[in-house]
Amino acid sequence: MFSHPLLLAQEGYAVLLPNPRGSVGRGQEFARANLGDMGGGDLRDILAGVDALVRDGIVDGDRVAITGGSYGGFMASWAVTQTDRFAASIPVAVVTNWLSFHNTTNIGQFDRLFLQADPYDADGEYTKRSPVYHAHKCRTPTLILHGEDDLCTPLPQATEFYNALVEAGCETELVVYPREGHGWLERDHQIDTWNRMRDWLAKHLG
Repeated sequence: MFSHPLLLAQEGYAVLLPNPRGSVGRGQEFARANLGDMGGGDLRDILAGVDALVRDGIVDGDRVAITGGSYGGFMASWAVTQTDRFAASIPVAVVTNWLSFHNTTNIGQFDRLFLQADPYDADGEYTKRSPVYHAHKCRTPTLILHGEDDLCTPLPQATEFYNALVEAGCETELVVYPREGHGWLERDHQIDTWNRMRDWLAKHLG
């Protein structure tokens, strides 16, 4: 439900569903390739996919957006703090601060496994790989969508990033869905999400 690829395609958008390093389907070595490097090589893989679509004339390089939920929500938040490649971003069910995630999530040790670092090292990977610490570099209009009762990526992950983007002067909106967890169950919320995504893309991709 996080990316709505079929609905996006129906609206006329070219949709890239990348399988970057760290994903499944290509063996253990590939699945482990982003351990200790979240937002590194996997982001480069996504950008390479975008570049290929631009090179092949499938998409306009000035009208590219990024969206995703959960880890994809981290990536859609992280990417726009690392590059100006995207004209719009819609992160859903986000992770934006790995330290506060470490202390609040219901999937404990996920972050230690993937970051392979000490959460309390102030100069370590938890800070370096957290979008909230890089929000001041973001210039990409960002629509954040989050469930109020999300236990996997708790709501403060969204509010921290939203407030950091506001401080940075970046165009941003935050929508919080009541009674929803890590994915929406209520039909009205699903419809609202799609309408907001469609409108955000229409506004910023033209």
